[in-house]
Amino acid sequence: MTAVEVPTAVLHRPAPRTLRQRLSALVSDGAVLERSLPSTAMFAGATLLLAAGILPVTDGELVLAGLATAFLASLVSRLVVRPSPTADGALVVPLAHLGAAGLVTAGTGSAATFLLLLGPLLTLVSAPGRRGVLLAAAATAAVLLLPAALSTGTPATEALPGALLLGPFVVGLGGLAVNETARRLAAQTAEVERLEGQRAALLTQVQTRADELDLATRMLAARAQTMTSVIDAVTEQSIIGTDRDGVIRVWNPGAEKMLGLPRLDVVRKRSIVDFHLPEELELAAEDTGSVSGLAALVHAAQEHGSDVRDWTYVAADGDQRTVSVAVTPRTDDRGVHAGWNFVGTDMTEARATERMKDQFVSLISHELRTPLTSILGYLELVLEDEEQPLTDEQRSYLTTVERNADRLLRLVGDLLFTAQVDAGRFTLQPQDVDLASVVRAAEETARVTAATTGVEVTVDLPDGGLVVPGDAVRLGQACDNLVSNAVKFTPSGGRVTLALRPAWQAPDGEVSDLERPGAVPVAQLSVSDTGIGIPSGEQGKMFQRFFRASTAQRNAVPGVGLGLAITKAITTAHGGTLDLVSAEGEGTTFTLTLPR
Repeated sequence: MTAVEVPTAVLHRPAPRTLRQRLSALVSDGAVLERSLPSTAMFAGATLLLAAGILPVTDGELVLAGLATAFLASLVSRLVVRPSPTADGALVVPLAHLGAAGLVTAGTGSAATFLLLLGPLLTLVSAPGRRGVLLAAAATAAVLLLPAALSTGTPATEALPGALLLGPFVVGLGGLAVNETARRLAAQTAEVERLEGQRAALLTQVQTRADELDLATRMLAARAQTMTSVIDAVTEQSIIGTDRDGVIRVWNPGAEKMLGLPRLDVVRKRSIVDFHLPEELELAAEDTGSVSGLAALVHAAQEHGSDVRDWTYVAADGDQRTVSVAVTPRTDDRGVHAGWNFVGTDMTEARATERMKDQFVSLISHELRTPLTSILGYLELVLEDEEQPLTDEQRSYLTTVERNADRLLRLVGDLLFTAQVDAGRFTLQPQDVDLASVVRAAEETARVTAATTGVEVTVDLPDGGLVVPGDAVRLGQACDNLVSNAVKFTPSGGRVTLALRPAWQAPDGEVSDLERPGAVPVAQLSVSDTGIGIPSGEQGKMFQRFFRASTAQRNAVPGVGLGLAITKAITTAHGGTLDLVSAEGEGTTFTLTLPR
């Protein structure tokens, strides 16, 4: 898109002046004095004719007085009257010229000198208002009467019979016509000037808008070029943009590399669903109740604004790749939904590595569990053998071995549990469980360790207990993990608080002590400590397997990073939630919410 440029020279070139506009200029207010120049020129011509003897002179004094009056009025008008062309003084000049013409006519007795009246009469009748017309008619009558009044030569009324009556009438009638024409021309001139001003303003606005449009166009083009270059620079991730129907509109080099098709073969020709495993889309459509593969593909992003999950891409050669796809809606410049963006990262090798690792962990855990169980069994026999009592030193050594073997067995159990969760073989044995008893047992288990490290543990439980549906063993495991972590990460002199309460959870997830419409009953357990806390940037990773916070590593707190991952899995399996609030150096609170 390019800006429409309007040539400045054409826009600002003044329009040619018409004859009407020029005539209007002659009768405008500001030109009254300038219009006296033709009268002055006519008097100059009459002077030459008189000097040449072409015009007769009957009274030289009157002729001289008339010519002197005319030239003197013109001179005075240039020196005095010009600064105020619209004042009454502007009418003095044509009146003086009329008087001068009357004197010249009276001094010559020639009807030809009546031509000297035309200039000042036209000046008077074209002046604004009707006063100039009245003055012109009255002055005409005065001029016609002047020869008779002076009683010199032949009266003008004899040379032109009826002129005394007809002259003022003709001048008045013609003057009205000229005056009206002048008025209309002046009004039209003002309107033309106003329109010219508006035209100039509009042309200025058009030029300004054209410049702004040109600048915006260049900025948009530069922005589009920048976006294109950024997208084209991404070669390890596929960036695919579609319209609302799933037809591909954007296909970057990363997509070409991942799926094996050039841009020209895909854009506006293929749909995003063409590169997905059909069975996978059908299954997703059944799970979400979608009517098409595209609807299933964007279902979560449509509801939550974005979605990231693994999908199977099918390349041009039929190769299937596991891709982590981030789906987001795409809008146009007006903010209207225009399609979808799919940003994919090839996770085929990473997921294969994870599966191998899980298989390895599961295999090793199974292989370790059997000998460990055997070791612990034989240790128990040796320690409890009364026929062959041990010395205190031997018992101390074997007790240390038993303690470490128990710890190793718990670690193996945790590894096996996480493998079961990942493999989907995690099952529960549901029954009614008194969560208060589970919390009390977790506190008793951690009591010895807390007393040894100087940590105070307080418990706040509701009277009469609090029953929830669930697996007592798994819930006990989750509570043990939370309590033991709180004690382990709290330094000497700190405090750990276990609080269990019945509550109500609204549809938006907010938990309150008061029952509200639509809320469901829940049990909420909070485990708070005054320990070392967790950095804010790491809190989102706390439920990942084998992740340990930097504060735990700096303080050399023992652990492998499986407890919270296991607790999260148990909570989710029970239909509950596990939330975390922490501040580094101030403490941490884990809140476990379960349906009642």
